[in-house]
Amino acid sequence: MTPKVCGARRGRSQRAVHIHQGIEMHGLALIAVCLLIGVGLARSERLPDNFCAVLNLFAVRVALPALVLKHIHAIVFDATLWLPLLTPWVVFALSAAAAQLAGRFWGLRRDTIGCLTLVCGTGNTSIVGIPLVQAFIGVPAVGYAVVIDQSNFVVMCTLGMVAASLYSEDRPDGQRIVRQMLGYRPLQMLVLALLLRPIEFPMWLDQTLSVLGATLTPIALISVGASLHWPRELGVVRNFLVGACIKLLMVPALVLLLWSQVSDLRDLAFTTSVLQAAMPPMIIAGLIATERRLDPPLTQVLIGVGIPLSFLTTGLWLVLLH
Repeated sequence: MTPKVCGARRGRSQRAVHIHQGIEMHGLALIAVCLLIGVGLARSERLPDNFCAVLNLFAVRVALPALVLKHIHAIVFDATLWLPLLTPWVVFALSAAAAQLAGRFWGLRRDTIGCLTLVCGTGNTSIVGIPLVQAFIGVPAVGYAVVIDQSNFVVMCTLGMVAASLYSEDRPDGQRIVRQMLGYRPLQMLVLALLLRPIEFPMWLDQTLSVLGATLTPIALISVGASLHWPRELGVVRNFLVGACIKLLMVPALVLLLWSQVSDLRDLAFTTSVLQAAMPPMIIAGLIATERRLDPPLTQVLIGVGIPLSFLTTGLWLVLLH
C-alpha cells in the first residue's frame, strides 16, 4: 500500500507543478494573442472607424468599474504591507517629476507631458505584473503583487484622474476637475467598494463582477493591437524613448535606491515592490489618456511597444536584484 500512496502523492505534486506553470504562462500568452488579434483585425481593413473607441468605452465604463468594485471590496489591509502599498504612489510621484523635467528640457507640449505623467505614472501590475512576478519569483510573491496592483488601481483612480483632467484643459478649472472625477465610473465604484466592505457580496453579484471584469484584459489589448503602429515622426519616437526610459529604467532604479535606504530587509515584499515598479505602462491609463486626447500616438506606442519591451527590462532588473 505504501508505494501506491507515495505514487499518488507524487502524482498530485506533479499535477500541482503543471498547474502553477500554466498559471504563469497564461497571462503572457493572453497578452501576445490579444495583441496579435488586434493587429490582424486592423490589417483586414474591415473595421469601422470607431472600433477602438467603442472597445475603449466599454473597458472604461463597464469592465474596469466591475474589476474595481470586486477587488477593492475584497482587499485585506495589513500593517505589514506598507512597502507594497506605498510603491505605486512613489512610482507616480517620480514619474510626474520626471515628465516635468523632460518637458522643460525638450520643450514638450502640455498634452505630451500629461501623457507621460499618467501613462508612465501607473504600471501594468496586473495583466503583465502578476504573471511575471509569479514566473520570476514564485507563487509566494503573488500576494504582494496583488496588493501592489490594488494600490496601483487607487493611484490611477485618484492621482491619475487629477492628472488627466489637469493636462486635458488649456486652463485648468478646479471645479471642472472635481466634477469630472466625481463622474468617473471607476472612481465611483472605488468609493462604493470601500463603503460596502462590511457587507459580504452575494455569490451572484461576485460572479457577475468577475465575468465583466475578466473582459477588460482582452478588450483593452485588442484595442491596443488594432491601433498600434510604429510612428514615423521623429518627435513621437523621441518621446517614446523618453517615456520608456522613465518607466522601465529610471523609476525602478529610484525605487530600489529609496527602499534600500528605508528598509533593511531584502525579502519578497522588497523584491516584488521593485519588480512591480519596473512594469510597463498601465493599459487602462492609456485608454484614459487617449479618451482625454493626451498625445494619443505616443500613448499607443508606449502601451503597445512598452509591454513586449518590458519582458527584457524586467528580466534585467531581476538579475540585478538577485
